[in-house]
Amino acid sequence: MLDSISARKFNFDPDQLEQKSGKALEEPLLAAAEEAARDARDKERDYDDFDWSSDQSVVLREQRATAVYRNRWNGLVIRQEKSWDEESDPFLVITQENCDVFVDRLCDLLGVPSAGGPTR
Repeated sequence: MLDSISARKFNFDPDQLEQKSGKALEEPLLAAAEEAARDARDKERDYDDFDWSSDQSVVLREQRATAVYRNRWNGLVIRQEKSWDEESDPFLVITQENCDVFVDRLCDLLGVPSAGGPTR
């Protein structure tokens, strides 16, 4: 027999516990418990079936480690960690003469105030 706390848990009127007994009372409570268990399994399945490529809640996608530094000629180097199938780190070098225009354009694309480089 189920008690009044169990009855409340499954939205069943506990006063009916005193009025009914046996199978007639337990059947609706057991049905409610089975439905709650099904709902829990469904929620767990949704979690397991999460689609990382299209779900709108994903805000940070996987990203290679990225370094930004100056080389010995004062060029700006943007370098990323190589992937398992690459022999070396991919990189991009912006010459010193072109750094201002590169950073200004990058600022424009990001919608942030200009870096304040010389006007060209």
